[in-house]
Amino acid sequence: MVRSGPPPTIPVVAGVGLTFGMWWVYFSTPFGDILIRRRRRGYLFGYGHIPLFIGIAGAGAGLHVAGLYLEHHAKIGQVAVVLSLALPVGLYLLMVHLLHTLLLSAGDAFHPVLISLTLAVPAVAALLAAAGAGIAVCLLVVMLAPFVTVVGFETIGHRHQRRMLQELRTR
Repeated sequence: MVRSGPPPTIPVVAGVGLTFGMWWVYFSTPFGDILIRRRRRGYLFGYGHIPLFIGIAGAGAGLHVAGLYLEHHAKIGQVAVVLSLALPVGLYLLMVHLLHTLLLSAGDAFHPVLISLTLAVPAVAALLAAAGAGIAVCLLVVMLAPFVTVVGFETIGHRHQRRMLQELRTR
């Protein structure tokens, strides 16, 4: 049997990369430090995780769909496959940023720019799929979405977050 197309290991690479990136994005926010000073926001924190967990589960399902597509077991198009991963990853990233913003209640000009750039990456992957780019390229582009936040946080955002936490401590 002759296989054509990308190797089925692409969803594995995308899955490992997404797992690492999503983990790093989540733990970039010191939720414990925030909740110590904002105890009344515990319900927001807890219930805010429901859509976040939906995003995580959806990303796993999207990777499964991609694997089925690459094994020629899916009867949907390439754009639908990419969207089945890009949308839940976008939901997850949006919820992490939203929880960060709502729990801190502090305005920061950098944060909206960072989430906009981060959410643009899965959108680009969907546009690439619609333009006919290979599924492997599209999955790897979606995988890069969390790393936009990681790079933004590690280069600039950590200083902004430290300032917001310091202001929270002085209140």
